[in-house]
Amino acid sequence: MIHRYTRISEGSMRYIRKTYRETGEVVRIPVCAAIAYSQYHLYVISQFLEACIERQPDILLTEMQDQLREICGVEVSIPTISRTIRSFSPRAQSSPKYN
Repeated sequence: MIHRYTRISEGSMRYIRKTYRETGEVVRIPVCAAIAYSQYHLYVISQFLEACIERQPDILLTEMQDQLREICGVEVSIPTISRTIRSFSPRAQSSPKYN
């Protein structure tokens, strides 16, 4: 009945009621805050990492991780940082060829 007035599907209404019974809230909160990052936040983090590399080209991944934690207040894994910085330049992704 409520779905007629709110224009929310019956399936969505069932899901909302189930969530409310389980959590006491009508919206689920993500378990990991990283899941909730928007594309903008990911862009800002990648720009921060790029600036770290420009400022100190020999910076270690663990140092970047520490700076992200201290300055930005985000917890990012070493493999994620590695994948992010590899995406900066197509040349960084190509492996050297040996004769």
